[in-house]
Amino acid sequence: MKKFVETIQRHYDGILAFIDTGLTNAIAEGLNRVIKIVKNRASGFRTLDSFADMIYLTVGDMDIPAHIPSKFRTV
Repeated sequence: MKKFVETIQRHYDGILAFIDTGLTNAIAEGLNRVIKIVKNRASGFRTLDSFADMIYLTVGDMDIPAHIPSKFRTV
């Protein structure tokens, strides 16, 4: 019980901040996970720009098929 109370006291400000705002770091952790997956699959990227482009394509809200003219779509 003493260890629990010490943990609460140590994290008191963060607990109150969560209660006030309801914000967590879950979105950032999810984004980090996706970037890690892209990095593991990106063994052939030669430049950082190519890696960044792949991250944007993977996590961005970009509807790529909508930007392809209908005469070039195969699906």
